[in-house]
Amino acid sequence: MSRTFYMPTRIEHGPEVLSKAGLRAQEMDLRHVLVVTDPVITAQPFFATFIEAFAKSDVRVSLFDECGIDARLAHVDGQTARVLREGIDGIVGIGGGSAMCTAKAIAMAVPNGGFSNCVGPDAKMRRAMTMIMVPTTAGSGAEVSQFTLVRDDLNSTKFVAGGPQSFPNLALLDPVVLADIPPRLGVISAVDALVHAFEAMFTSLATPLTDGLAVTAITEITTLLRADKATPEQRERALVAASVANMACGNARLGLAHAASLPLEAHCSVVHGIGVGVLLPRVLQFNAPSAPEKVALIADRLGLPCDADQIAQWLLQIYAEIEFPTHFDDSSLIEGYEDSLAKLALPGLYGGPVQKDDDGIAWVNSPNIRRANAADVAALYRSCLR
Repeated sequence: MSRTFYMPTRIEHGPEVLSKAGLRAQEMDLRHVLVVTDPVITAQPFFATFIEAFAKSDVRVSLFDECGIDARLAHVDGQTARVLREGIDGIVGIGGGSAMCTAKAIAMAVPNGGFSNCVGPDAKMRRAMTMIMVPTTAGSGAEVSQFTLVRDDLNSTKFVAGGPQSFPNLALLDPVVLADIPPRLGVISAVDALVHAFEAMFTSLATPLTDGLAVTAITEITTLLRADKATPEQRERALVAASVANMACGNARLGLAHAASLPLEAHCSVVHGIGVGVLLPRVLQFNAPSAPEKVALIADRLGLPCDADQIAQWLLQIYAEIEFPTHFDDSSLIEGYEDSLAKLALPGLYGGPVQKDDDGIAWVNSPNIRRANAADVAALYRSCLR
C-alpha cells in the first residue's frame, strides 16, 4: 500500500520572526487580515510589535480577541460572517491551540459555506483562506496541522474538521512568545506535544518518516521538560519540537489517547492537554503488545529499558517532577460513568462510523495500532482514577 507524507506549511523560526509578519502577509497579496487571539496575548509586549508589523506593510488589521479555552463554534460562526461582511482576505491566528483552531476554523468556513460543511470524513472542502499561524505555546502544533478542533457548547460536543486543503500557509515560531508563559500552561502545552509524538508512532498509518519525526520530538520534549530554566535557544527548540510532533501525527494521525479523551473534554470539562496526558502512559502500555518494535525504538532513543511498563513509569515520574497530573484529580466527574463515557469514544477522534465485527462487538474508529472496544476504554478510564 502506498503512503504519502504531506506538509505544505512554510515554517520560519528564530528570534524576531514576528517582525516579518506584515511583510509575509504582503508577499501573499493580503490587504486586510483578521487577527484571532485572546485577551491574555493582546496584553503581551510582543503583541504590539506584531500588530505594528502589519501597519508597516500597509496591511489592514481587524481584531478578534475573545478566544478562551477551546475553539467555540459560536465564535467561528460569528467571525465567519464578519469576514464575509468586511471583505477580509486573510486569517492570522496568534495564541495557543484554541486561538489557532478558531482562526483555522474561520478560514475553512468562509469558502465552504460554513463550518458545518467542513466536518466529517466525507466533507468535500474547497481551499481554506490564506492563513498565517503564530503559536504562543509549544504544544498543540496547530500551526502546521490540517485539522482543527471546535467545541459546540449547545450540544456538548467537539468536532474535528480539516484535510489537505486546510493547512496554514505560514507558521512563525519566535521564542519571544514563551518568555513569560505561565509555568502551568507551559507544562500542559509541552505534554500535549509529547502525546502527539507518542500517538503518531502507534497508529496503522505510521511510516519510517513519521516515526523519525516522532521519536525526535519525544527526545527533545522530554529533555526540555526537565531543563531548570529555559534559555531563548531552548524556547525556540521547544516551539520547533511541537511543530515536528504535529508533522508526525498530521500524517500518521492520532490514536487511542485522543479518542478516549474526547468524551472527557466534551462532557466532564477535562482540559485537552490534561486528558490526553493522563491517558498517555496507560495507552502506551495497552498498545505495547501490538508494536514491540516501537517500544524498542523509543527505549533506545531515551536510554531506557525496553519495557513499556518502565517507560510508562518514567513518564509518570516526569509528570510528578513538573507537577503535571498523574491521575484525574476530580474523579467524581468520571467515576461511575466510565462505561457510558467509553461508548461515546467509539466514533473516534475523527468522527467516523462505529465499527462492529462479526460478533457484534463495537470498536473505536481509530487508526490506533491496537483495536480497542468500549470495555477497553472504560478500563483505561478506571486506571486513571485515584
